[in-house]
Formats: sequence, structure tokens, C-alpha cells
Amino acid sequence: MKYYEVKNVANEKEKSELEKKHIPIIEAPDKVNKDEFFEVKLKIGKIDHPVDKDHFIQYVDLYAEFYHLGRANFTPEAKAEATFKIKLKESCTLRAYELCNLHGQWESAKKIEVV
Repeated sequence: MKYYEVKNVANEKEKSELEKKHIPIIEAPDKVNKDEFFEVKLKIGKIDHPVDKDHFIQYVDLYAEFYHLGRANFTPEAKAEATFKIKLKESCTLRAYELCNLHGQWESAKKIEVV
């Protein structure tokens, strides 16, 4: 299995097409209240990833630091998007890992402040 180390490139124009199709996007608030549920939406890529029997996203995992919060599995018939409702006790970094059946595993991260 391939694993791509994703560099945090601030400028979208500097990302390759492969990165734009595979890097998970974490949509979540920057600040949340302690022990209150909030939504985290995971999407795959800034541009559409192929979805067919020969090339698709197999799953996406969500972690708080390195604590596993959940997984969404996909088939070639499903677009790789998932929404999780989670709560946190302290500030942390959310991490998303996705697996493409052709291009291996990709990762992204987002810091969340708990107030």
C-alpha cells in the first residue's frame, strides 16, 4: 500500500492534481464548547475524485489526535463524503485518513479549540 505524506501547502495553486483529488477536507468549527456535540464533515479532495469500480475511495477514518472516532466505508457506487457528530473534552488536532484503492493513503489535519 502506498502512503503519501501530505505537506501543508497553504496555496492551493501549489498543490498537484493528485493532491487536489485525494487530500481529505475536514469541515468543522475552529472553536467548540466542551462536551457539546458538533458536526465534522469529511470530503475527499478539492476537485472530484473518480468513482468507478477501478478507482474509488475505500474508506475515511476520523481521529482526535490518535484516538479513533469513526470510519465510513465506501463502494464504487458511493461518493466519499461522511458527517460525524462528535464531542471533545479538550483542544486537539482532528486527523482524517482516507484510502484510495489506486493511490494509497492520504492524511489531513485541523486544530480544534475547546472552550
